Amino acid sequence: MFLKIDIILACGHRWMQKKLNVLLISFDDAINPWPYLTAFKEPIQIPNLQRIAEQSTLFEAAYSQASVCGPSRASLMTGRSTHQLGVHGNEDDIFKLHDPRIVWPYTLKKHGYYCSSGGKVHHGYIKLDPAVHAILYDDDHKFFARDRNIPLYAETTHFGGVQKGIATVHPEDDEKFHDARAAQSAIDFIENYDAEQPFYREVGFYSPHGPFYTPARFKEMYRVPQITRPMAWDEEYDKTEYSETTFPPKYTFAQKNRLWKQSVRNYFSAYSHGDYHLGRVWDALKNSKHADNTLVIFFSDHGFHLGNLDRFMKSTLWEQVASIPLIIHDPRRKYAQSIIDPVGLIDIGPTVLDMLDLPPIDETMGQSLTGLMNGDRNPDRAIPTFFYDDVAIRKGRYRMIRYRDGSTQMYDLENDYWQVRNLGNDHPEYSHMFSALQQTSAAYGFKF
Repeated sequence: MFLKIDIILACGHRWMQKKLNVLLISFDDAINPWPYLTAFKEPIQIPNLQRIAEQSTLFEAAYSQASVCGPSRASLMTGRSTHQLGVHGNEDDIFKLHDPRIVWPYTLKKHGYYCSSGGKVHHGYIKLDPAVHAILYDDDHKFFARDRNIPLYAETTHFGGVQKGIATVHPEDDEKFHDARAAQSAIDFIENYDAEQPFYREVGFYSPHGPFYTPARFKEMYRVPQITRPMAWDEEYDKTEYSETTFPPKYTFAQKNRLWKQSVRNYFSAYSHGDYHLGRVWDALKNSKHADNTLVIFFSDHGFHLGNLDRFMKSTLWEQVASIPLIIHDPRRKYAQSIIDPVGLIDIGPTVLDMLDLPPIDETMGQSLTGLMNGDRNPDRAIPTFFYDDVAIRKGRYRMIRYRDGSTQMYDLENDYWQVRNLGNDHPEYSHMFSALQQTSAAYGFKF
């Protein structure tokens, strides 16, 4: 009798000591979706993200540290800034500049985690160098083709708008999309993983990256005539010679309203397509034996302009590109909370390592977010975003941009979300913000 009880107690103690698994889920070029539930009257449809947020921590003011994919993901995966790394554009390969062991998931592997790849989390959809992959992961590389070639092997139709709004017409072609395959790979892993060691699993989705191809039903979810331009867009927005030359508008949406509506529909439908497959992975996790022992982090590498400032693009330093979705689901606290203090993608690594009681990252500007998740506040923290030697910060209610030619722009996000009105250097907060911009840039390895 006592022996049986001792065994039960021992098993229970071992279960209590078991480390959390980690599921790291990435979208590509995904806006922070929450403002877009009301911005265009026709809301973006993300039911799975919404239900995940209902039992997780939602960071409403999360920012990428770079406005293009490669540098953003390098910063995210190392906990270092782009200037610390020397990774400024997609042409810079972090693994040619640094030992692969610099990424924080390697710390998990070194401490006994089974590490599994699955889609774009590091930059690119091609296979990592086999030697790099072998250092970082315990399983083989998985390749999921991008959606650009869908029209070559599936019947499609056009819905119009930027990238033509291409969609497949037969349900049996749904499984040919990148995200369908990435999701199924993750589901298979979750349902079949049975080892004693905890796991770290990456799930890199393609959505909503262009060319915004989806099954037709995702295009049909949206009522194009209902999509409405915000009134603020009718104002003449502030321009600088540098910003107009470096980030030139690609479409004159003010004159082509129908094109804009269709283009928003295409982007929203791609986001909804990714959300659908995210829901499949979430359901598989919550129906598995790993449901109560898996930390889930959802993010995007950067955002995207959907027509404001006449831009339908990434790479700029305005709010719509710098701001990204970030959700952390801790299975030990199944309730919703929303954090409005600014944070960065650079904080993800320090947060995961802190939550797992693993050694911290050296030389990181990232901070563990566990304090905020436990009720602390840090409303005045300045969070930077870089594009080569251009830099912006979000601090308090303001966004300030400093371009490499020395010109600046400053906006009050509470009253001017679309950044139409540059407050100028006569504003009472200008000197304070510029000083914060200088100090933050220097701390992140960039002095101007």
